[in-house]
Amino acid sequence: MIKRILNWFQAAKPQPTVSDARLQVGCNLEEVAEMLMVFGDEASVEQITEIADGYKEPWPSNLEQTIFNYADHQELLDALCDQIITAVGVAYMMGYDIEGALAEVCRSNESKFEDGKPVFDSNGKIAKGKNYTAPDLARFIGDRE
Repeated sequence: MIKRILNWFQAAKPQPTVSDARLQVGCNLEEVAEMLMVFGDEASVEQITEIADGYKEPWPSNLEQTIFNYADHQELLDALCDQIITAVGVAYMMGYDIEGALAEVCRSNESKFEDGKPVFDSNGKIAKGKNYTAPDLARFIGDRE
């Protein structure tokens, strides 16, 4: 499934830039805020959304390049791997079929493309094209009773 996700990103951004990486960090944080909203943690959602928005807005190129050049890339990669592992763990603990759900989200993301090409919003984030269909995740939620 990871290869399918990589293929989607490679089709959308064949030559990713530092700006693309910054934007993706903002998108990742946006998803963390969305998860916390499910639990009603509005204070944390507000804080994380503000931080996410800061990453999604353009930065001065010299600041952007400096921050990403000095990043500890080994620590960043470790954090990303840990996020994948802990996300799978949350899904497991909740009784979700994470593999099936992930395939459905990939299908939905692939529907964002128009004529095989990505559509972008004004910040460069991949947007929902005219053929977009939302993921149907209900069948991947196990019985919690």
